[in-house]
Amino acid sequence: MGGEKADGVVTKIQTTVLRLIERIVFAQQTLKAGLFFWGRSLLAEDEVRKLSAKLDETKTFLESLQAYTTTGRLKNFRYDASEVTGHRDGLASLAEIKSLEELVVDLGTMAAYLSTAEAILPTGHDWIDKMKTVKDDTLARIVDPEKRNAGTFRQQTQRKLGDLKKAFLAAYLSMHAKARLGVKEDKRKARLMSDERLKDLQKLSTIDLMPRQHLLEFQNRLGEVKSCFALTEQDLDATPVCPHCNFRPGTEQAAVTAASVIEDLDSELDKMAESWTQTLLTNLEDPTTKERIRKVLTPHQRKIVEAFLESRTLPDKIDQDFLNAVKEALTDLTLVPVKITDLRDALLSGGSPTTPAEMKKRFEEYLDGVIKGKESGKIRIILE
Repeated sequence: MGGEKADGVVTKIQTTVLRLIERIVFAQQTLKAGLFFWGRSLLAEDEVRKLSAKLDETKTFLESLQAYTTTGRLKNFRYDASEVTGHRDGLASLAEIKSLEELVVDLGTMAAYLSTAEAILPTGHDWIDKMKTVKDDTLARIVDPEKRNAGTFRQQTQRKLGDLKKAFLAAYLSMHAKARLGVKEDKRKARLMSDERLKDLQKLSTIDLMPRQHLLEFQNRLGEVKSCFALTEQDLDATPVCPHCNFRPGTEQAAVTAASVIEDLDSELDKMAESWTQTLLTNLEDPTTKERIRKVLTPHQRKIVEAFLESRTLPDKIDQDFLNAVKEALTDLTLVPVKITDLRDALLSGGSPTTPAEMKKRFEEYLDGVIKGKESGKIRIILE
């Protein structure tokens, strides 16, 4: 063998040895950190010990080969063929660890996606049961060396996980469509938020007598109905949560669709306008208030109020003159706010269940307490 050719062989041997040592070092680090899939270690403790021992032996052997840096030293190679081939197990262990790392990479991303998907779905959803079945079966096979090394294992597992992901996409898209307003419903929400009925109620809410808390709750519920019509299946392929509205079914469960909520709010707005109108009429027709209208209001204010009482409907345009006239007419009324939580505590203070007579007594005692010292004919209770 020529000198240059022999030197080239030595260099090639040393390069290969160095590369194998580096791979073993990385493999040892992997074993130390652990190989996990879906939260389960792929290797039992005894397997880790056996693989570590084989890698240590092979690494020691390879490090000893680094001494043969010249053809002269190579001629004094001290190992026979059986000693060299005896380290095949170490290289096989190295290949096994590499294969497991690739398996975790290939399947781990999908498993992580599915775990996130499981976490955002409502408890008890059918898909979660399917997920558990596939997960348990996959883990049982992947921790078994014989089964995970089967030629079809990776392909079959990828197909099962892929089918599970498709089922999730269909379920999520369906729930998203119910929980979010589409283009048509979003326009209806926009119209409702600028509806003249709502504007009228907002103006009337400046009158102390009006239950403005009801209006605030209505506006909050209307504002909370979310719109999202940008989600596509491609979006969900990358992440199990809508990137546009962050919809999480597990925390946004609803008995009705978002579109139905808008429909109900539209109807509720009508009822609220009718109720507020009737509240004003009832209190303006109260004898005490009628006396004030006759004696205190200016002719212009009296004309406005009397026109309202005659028509039984709110004016087409609620202006400041109308609001001032109504406020002035109702000035003598004493408004007593009552928090629903306080009323509930008072009714349950003696325990529950209770007799009708006892419940009535508790209510009357509470009511007497909140109106004590006030002229009963002028009192108006406002629930908050």
